Amino acid sequence: MNISVIGTGYVGLTLSALLAKVGHKVHCIDVIEDKIKTIKEGKSYFYELGLDNLVKYGIDSRNLTPTLNYEEGVKDADIIFLSVGTPSGADGGWDLTYIYDAVENAAKFMKDGVIFVQRSTVPVGTGKRAIEIIKKTNPKANFTYLSSPEFLREGSAVLDSIIQDRIVMGGDNEEKKKILFKIFEEIEKMAPQITEETPEIHEYASTYISNGGSKEGAFKDKCISTCLESAELIKVCSNTFLATKITFANNIARVCDRVGANINEVMDGVGMDRRIGRSFLYAGLGFGGGCFPKDVKGLIKSTEDLGVDAQLFKRVYELNESQVDYVVDCIKQMGVLGGSQVGVLGLSFKPGTSDVRVSPAGRLCKALSHEGFAVLATDPRAIEESKKDFPEDKNLKYVDTVEDVFKNSEIVVLATEWPEYKELDYERLSKLMKSKNFYDARNFLEKEKMNKIFKFDNLGA
Repeated sequence: MNISVIGTGYVGLTLSALLAKVGHKVHCIDVIEDKIKTIKEGKSYFYELGLDNLVKYGIDSRNLTPTLNYEEGVKDADIIFLSVGTPSGADGGWDLTYIYDAVENAAKFMKDGVIFVQRSTVPVGTGKRAIEIIKKTNPKANFTYLSSPEFLREGSAVLDSIIQDRIVMGGDNEEKKKILFKIFEEIEKMAPQITEETPEIHEYASTYISNGGSKEGAFKDKCISTCLESAELIKVCSNTFLATKITFANNIARVCDRVGANINEVMDGVGMDRRIGRSFLYAGLGFGGGCFPKDVKGLIKSTEDLGVDAQLFKRVYELNESQVDYVVDCIKQMGVLGGSQVGVLGLSFKPGTSDVRVSPAGRLCKALSHEGFAVLATDPRAIEESKKDFPEDKNLKYVDTVEDVFKNSEIVVLATEWPEYKELDYERLSKLMKSKNFYDARNFLEKEKMNKIFKFDNLGA
């Protein structure tokens, strides 16, 4: 089929590359020239585990055509996927400017019979407005509009696309939904080949699945057909509920710090309840990235607009915002004084991605800098992005190596749980430090092992 994907972020580019891999002719559209130029070179302009291999295949096979031109990208499309960003607006709600601009631009050139599929995270009611825009822009158009929200985790977007939890399809045309379900089934059938061809995906697949990620299963059991409004709500509710689980674990970790309990033991016991589950009940620096903070704020705004109490969601957001300050206080309680040099391992909001949007690790660096600490931070993938979102200042500098982080530091803080940080030679690195203090803000490292090397502490454990 001829398919158009509007938007080349981690959702849109991953989808484009996978559709090209299974043999469809795909145009991916963006309005930023540098992004399209990089994709044409056969690589992603951001780091996402395993994505470069797929993009290269798409370009080499000529199944993937990046373009800035809506007419070129849309005119022959049987299906148009909309994967445009929905950043937070000034009022905390979603800014839908890019969504509606993309809908209007696509409507000008789309052919009769096209299936228009909304993949972006949007508030309920967006679909109805989009349909109105299409009809106004192209009154004679014959089209079907569906909402099919994505459920990808940055850092494992490829894996989550080929081994899916569920595929939601909202709208009133069941026959067109079947076409979309079939396309996603094609992608899932390619999972063994893709994991075999992509070493880093193969390496992490079992880890992600065992940690509560996507599960394999009968494909038909994953397909959910709903009305348009239900599909729009499912994604936002999912993200907010997961954010709530993270915040719940972080708040209980504070209790554990007070009474001497172990947050991992507590959450292991809680998570064994099948009604609750263990996934996302992990204490740390809090949630970040381009989805959870934005979606929680967006749900607060849309809930209030509907006249429904949003206090629960507000408190989730407020507690998450305070988690970085709590960790700063924990570092001070270890006896590390203002003005001391602090090393920080990790800047991206999670491992496997270069995304630093609303990153708790980046926010921690800025909070420490504001408190007067001299901060040296590094990351395997996200240094350049951090320089843009969390600019260097007189107290904050980014360095290229972990040795630079440890050298002469009073304390080192693990802020992003990159797998390579588990394998570091901490015995050797500790000898570079001024004082052997270490704080694990992700509860990622083995406490017994680290206690033999450092004056070690972690969150709620």
